[in-house]
Amino acid sequence: MAPSTLLRPFSRLLPVTRLPSACSARSKFYVREPVHHRPDWLKVGAAAGAAALMWIWLIKQHNEDVLEYKRRNGLE
Repeated sequence: MAPSTLLRPFSRLLPVTRLPSACSARSKFYVREPVHHRPDWLKVGAAAGAAALMWIWLIKQHNEDVLEYKRRNGLE
């Protein structure tokens, strides 16, 4: 028995699919081009500052981990 004949009784339960018309397929949102000639210096500073703080914390944490490793293994 072909699969289509098995699914025929259930075809009434499936919704009818239609392709969207041209006017409903358009984007409802307006996307602006980013302004490259005038960056937002507050966001740039916040991103650079956050990156610097994370690197400082990472190096500090690494140094503490190395000292702990040496202390536990009797290397210091």
